[in-house]
Amino acid sequence: MKKIASFLPVILVTTLLHAQTQVIKTVVPNKISLTIGQKITVQSSISIESSLAPGMDVTNNSTSENILEVKSSTDKNYTIGSTLTKIKVNMDMMGQATTYDSEKKEDQESEMGKAFAEKLNKPTDVILDINTGKASVEKKIEEKKNPVDGDPMQGLLKIMGDNGGDDAVVTGAFEIVPQGKNTGDNWSDSTVEKNMKVVRTYTLKSVTGKEAVIQLNMVMDAASTLSTQGMEVEFNSTTKTTGEIITDIETGLVKKKTTQADISGSFQLMGQAVPISAKANSTITYK
Repeated sequence: MKKIASFLPVILVTTLLHAQTQVIKTVVPNKISLTIGQKITVQSSISIESSLAPGMDVTNNSTSENILEVKSSTDKNYTIGSTLTKIKVNMDMMGQATTYDSEKKEDQESEMGKAFAEKLNKPTDVILDINTGKASVEKKIEEKKNPVDGDPMQGLLKIMGDNGGDDAVVTGAFEIVPQGKNTGDNWSDSTVEKNMKVVRTYTLKSVTGKEAVIQLNMVMDAASTLSTQGMEVEFNSTTKTTGEIITDIETGLVKKKTTQADISGSFQLMGQAVPISAKANSTITYK
């Protein structure tokens, strides 16, 4: 059960982003505007408090930094290099603490350090659609043929690959306000892929100069299967997220994003459903 519990923060993190009368002017573009060579620093902070079962609580606090660099452009998209440069993890599972700091040499030889070594300081090219702000990885990294069975960090890296970790980072850096939207107006979108469905609703909260504040409400239903110690564990979860996004309406570049999420669900273990619940808070800044 302890080994299963170590997967929970992985699932939660990866499955883990008001009204005035002012009108947005028609100068608002319907596409992203960047310059070649432009660099964007993405700093993320995530905290999770979760309960796997009575007496089995897990807390996880992590920070990370990604550098995005605009490498080239066409009339339809930008090519952006995404590089994970720093990450810190502090996890407490039933009183047992696990820590990792990518900037500490002594942590590089740990199990977690060796797993993250495949991601740290290795840029990945991501294609960003100028008109939609959606990103996709140009070339997927092939999975290892013999991943370590039951290693939570291998599970984390696998999920990051399945969900497109770098394209998720780039997509999150941009938010386009549709033309003609007034403060108080709503719009929505949805995503359905593999075993995940996400419905997002946005509300334009305010506009001051070039800066727009958007309220986000999101519901995500997800299912995933991980293998540990020769067993397959099926996770099902529903995540309800609220948040606020501050974005530059002239470029589409997000300045800051904060979210609060409530996660509920269960996993199947030896024919029994074990309930899980969690609360997650995140703050991401873009500079």
